[in-house]
Amino acid sequence: MHILSILTLIAIGLIVAALAAHLILIALALRKTLFTLGTVNVGLRAIAKRVEPIEPILTEINSDLSVVRDALARILRSKEATIS
Repeated sequence: MHILSILTLIAIGLIVAALAAHLILIALALRKTLFTLGTVNVGLRAIAKRVEPIEPILTEINSDLSVVRDALARILRSKEATIS
């Protein structure tokens, strides 16, 4: 083999090794990102589960407040009637 053939094979080997190293680093970064996204996903699901039961309670509070609003409106109308 000629020296140029050997040097070409060595250069190709170095290029392949460098590409493999970069791909391994990218894979490790993606694994870390995947772990972080999984953690965020678990946190968001926990928040959604805790917030979910609020809707029926808010509906009940809203209906109670509408009763209070109607009672206050009646009181104001009766006060206006006695003033007039």
